[in-house]
Amino acid sequence: MKRSVSLKGVPTREPSSDEDSDTTTGKKPRLVLDQDVVKTMDTMMHGLSYLGGTSIELKLENLSCFLSSLLESHKSDILRILENCVLEHPGHVSAYATFVGLANARNFRFGSDCLQFMVRKLRHYLLNGEWLHVRVVLRFLVDLLNCNVVTSASLMKLLTAFVAECEDPCEAGSVSDDQSRRDWLAFCVLSALPFVGKELDQKPDFQRLLVTLQIHVKKREALHVPLLSVWRDSTLPPLLDQLESLWHQVKAMEEHQWAEPDHQLLPRPYLAFDERLSAALQHSLPTFEMPPHQRGWSYPQSELIFRIFDFSITSHEELKLPPSLSIERYLLEAQVRHVLQSHHLERKKCAKHMLFIAASKPELAVCHSIVEVILGEMLRLPKAALPTINYGSILIELCRLQPYKMPPIVVQAANIIYSHLESMNVACFDRLVNWLSLHLSNFGFHWHWGQWAHDCLGLGYFQPKAIFLRELVGKCIRLSYYRKIATLLPPSLAHFLPPMPHPKFKYIDPLISGATLSELLLEAMRDKRTEVDRIHALLKGATTTTELRKINVFTQNCLHLSCKSFSHTFATLAKYHQVFKDLAPAEEEQHAIMEGIFEVWFNNQHYILVVIEKMIRMEVLMPKYVVSWLFGPLMRRELTKMYTWELLHVTVRLVQNPQRLGPRKRHLVKDEPKDSALTDSAIRGILLDILQRIIKVLSAESDGPDGSVEHYRFQWILGRMQETLFTYVDEYQKLGSKLVKISEDVDLNNSIAKSIQAFLVYVMRSVLPGMSCVDLMAATPEGQKQWLCRAPRAGLGEGSQQPNYLLRTPLVAIVVNLVLSLTAGSRDAATVLDARRFVGATLQKCLKDLVSCSEFSGVKFGVLDTVSRISGLLEQQFPRGTADRGPFLVT
Repeated sequence: MKRSVSLKGVPTREPSSDEDSDTTTGKKPRLVLDQDVVKTMDTMMHGLSYLGGTSIELKLENLSCFLSSLLESHKSDILRILENCVLEHPGHVSAYATFVGLANARNFRFGSDCLQFMVRKLRHYLLNGEWLHVRVVLRFLVDLLNCNVVTSASLMKLLTAFVAECEDPCEAGSVSDDQSRRDWLAFCVLSALPFVGKELDQKPDFQRLLVTLQIHVKKREALHVPLLSVWRDSTLPPLLDQLESLWHQVKAMEEHQWAEPDHQLLPRPYLAFDERLSAALQHSLPTFEMPPHQRGWSYPQSELIFRIFDFSITSHEELKLPPSLSIERYLLEAQVRHVLQSHHLERKKCAKHMLFIAASKPELAVCHSIVEVILGEMLRLPKAALPTINYGSILIELCRLQPYKMPPIVVQAANIIYSHLESMNVACFDRLVNWLSLHLSNFGFHWHWGQWAHDCLGLGYFQPKAIFLRELVGKCIRLSYYRKIATLLPPSLAHFLPPMPHPKFKYIDPLISGATLSELLLEAMRDKRTEVDRIHALLKGATTTTELRKINVFTQNCLHLSCKSFSHTFATLAKYHQVFKDLAPAEEEQHAIMEGIFEVWFNNQHYILVVIEKMIRMEVLMPKYVVSWLFGPLMRRELTKMYTWELLHVTVRLVQNPQRLGPRKRHLVKDEPKDSALTDSAIRGILLDILQRIIKVLSAESDGPDGSVEHYRFQWILGRMQETLFTYVDEYQKLGSKLVKISEDVDLNNSIAKSIQAFLVYVMRSVLPGMSCVDLMAATPEGQKQWLCRAPRAGLGEGSQQPNYLLRTPLVAIVVNLVLSLTAGSRDAATVLDARRFVGATLQKCLKDLVSCSEFSGVKFGVLDTVSRISGLLEQQFPRGTADRGPFLVT
């Protein structure tokens, strides 16, 4: 049965000669349904981002011809698909800008509507805090100038709106996050300038724009650089601040009259359509005002650029990398990052796109840059954007596609990192071990073990290389099996092999206390006819055995009987689930269960991790008791091992996501109304407990001289504390007031206090004139007082009566930034009360110090007025409750 399709609403046109011939020969023209048109549009527009095959110019020509008659009838669909393509494929923004330029040349009204649509989207992403999308859309609008769609004057107004706050920070209207906001806006503009610098260079406002950016870059304080550095020394190429590095690269480009970078690193597909685009009419961008900062907005931090390859040293002598501070290096790395961002979930496609970039630039060591970028993203601090397995799987696919080129580069990169393990940040350690073990497992664990063994001769137990090799070998065994790894390692690395991963059942010795009870339990448990009540009766009847000993005996018996596999173990735990619940309702009893697990599987860290995680999911073990056991005396010597911290993070994740618990709990959580406040309270409680216990362990350690065992152990645990802060940065930010109190403890080790203070500076993101927050917070009261006396000359000048004067002094900037950012949106009574007391005490101290300075005699009333205004602001944000009737300030 033939189907008829109505032609109503479909635009008509004159038939071509080809169609006439089709009709005369009896063929009927095909009618494309509306959904088919949209699907074809989507396929063709996404096809602009696919590298290889048809040239980009031909793809653009075909797309432009196909949509020429659909620009009005399918305008909303085209704009929607265009937005998705631009955001999903930021590395191909120039191609999509060229498409809009060609469409504008055909249909002026479509070009206008497209600009209106994208500017609305730009504002939408700003208001919703989608900062990565903001940068991509701005980059798209900038490229429209090259396609003759927008006027240079209107584009200059848009760029000026972005950097206006960099020119005059006081107009930002932001109390917190001001430097992060200005940094990100400046980075958005700087990253777009290489594409339009030459076209805007002669504009009168362009030099002012560059001067504004230069002043901002030079005045800003990059407080995050030492905290987020992967390396602690300068033996490798230094990790550069991304914003500062990009400024130098753009400035060098300007000094060379915006000369086109070599190797076609700036994609300009619109040059092939220059004649057609030049004939089109231009549009002015709609008026744009930058939305002011709002409470709760968090901006991307300026990152550090990871470097391990020197531009003159690669494994291929004929290939070189561009210099680190050249615009070519930035553009090359940006292309690799765009591919990684767009295709990280499809490792095969991602690897093929990266290798296409390398093939298109045969004179550059692109493969070195690919490996460097992927490893840099993987080791990024405070945390990587993707799981380690994503980066590892892409590197594996690259090695498989280019088996003679990529593996030597990966080996070279691994050797460079390994040679600098002494100075590597501990927070990157687990990611490095997990990646390399995964990589080796896909290539038969073949490695130059002998060379690394030679480097480890005479190393102490706690030295970073020794710990790394021990953990790497252990992780390889987990991904394979013991005998295989043991045969692959050279004899010189035999001492890095762990003991055979067999269980140890101590109650086989009849002389040990509890052996008699163990024998009775084993006999009953081996009999399949035995009911669980019989086990209860045996345990209850053992009156001569202490309760903790009963728990230890029962736990070890269960694990001993089910040691063949995880399946056996899980089945046994499920069978005796209620016995465990009845035996261990409190902390001490649950510690006894974990001690039993540890004693049986002492030689198999993986089993300890999996069994304890399983018992948390079964709600036999409470997460807070697992934390207290991990930092207890039995496990203190295990704190330098990866599995301990892996178990700690698993425990926190189970608190964060109750849905990860057992089936019964998942059902309850699904049915119960969500109480995010209760979950947040539990997370903050356990994270604060973890931090306090780490500090307690560190306080009991001694930081000996460099190179000593005590030094390595102390620095290792201190690095683990920093890793914990990084991993849960958002949660610890909300605990900022408590972290401040911890760091101010006079008995606290100086290294611990500085680490916490540096973290606070990072999460507070405050800008202080001429002195870092770390220095100020660590200064003596007299030093703080002297700095406050000098503050007016660095700020508004002596005698200023402006209300925002006090906000520019460091101590109060810390207070206001801390309280407003950490208690944003909070109505928790304890949090508000802590905030009020902390603000009140600090403002009193600041006021006392200011008024006592003779240099402030002329501005006392201005200071008092400012303090009064701050008190009023905080009174509105945190109104007094019945629990605290005191004012913020007692003068």
